Amino acid sequence: GTSMGSSLRYEMALEYAKEKHKNQYRIGGAEYITHPIGVAEIVKKQGYNEDYQIAALFHDMFEDTDATEEAVVYYGNEAILEAVKAVTKPKGYVMEDYIEGIKKNDMAFVIKAADRLHNLQSAKATDNEFKRKYVVETINWYLDFHEEIPKVLNELIESMEESWRKRMRFVWALKKHPKVLMEGALGERLKREYGLTLDEKI
Repeated sequence: GTSMGSSLRYEMALEYAKEKHKNQYRIGGAEYITHPIGVAEIVKKQGYNEDYQIAALFHDMFEDTDATEEAVVYYGNEAILEAVKAVTKPKGYVMEDYIEGIKKNDMAFVIKAADRLHNLQSAKATDNEFKRKYVVETINWYLDFHEEIPKVLNELIESMEESWRKRMRFVWALKKHPKVLMEGALGERLKREYGLTLDEKI
């Protein structure tokens, strides 16, 4: 229904997305379409217009379905098509290039940030191994995509078992302060093994 105040255009795009993602499920068992809808709701709440919301509905289509570019233009427009293409990982992609492409397209950047937020929130229900993958990838690539991401990332780390939590905290600290940590670790080791103290910065 249109109770959320969404337009006929949005409703048609949603129907198409539902059709294309039919019989696909999330890890944890929810219907896959709940993810694109969740991402669309995040960008709507952030104040982005309907184009952004439709791009969010369509963001996984080229990766996971047989949706055509023509259909994405028909239900959306050229700008939406470009954004969806930018967030689609091609076969054998290189992460640096993928991220760079997203950062060149404002709509793609907003969608990817919301996608990451929704995935971090959803990952709380998964096992530690799966969480680890999301945490490390987020620390390496997505921390600066939205101000909410470090907060939600921290909540995800909090939901892990203690030994994992410690490892993830270390990975994050290493990303933030590699020099400080390395100097600290090396300093300790030199003191312990050689009785040397470091007065100078390395």
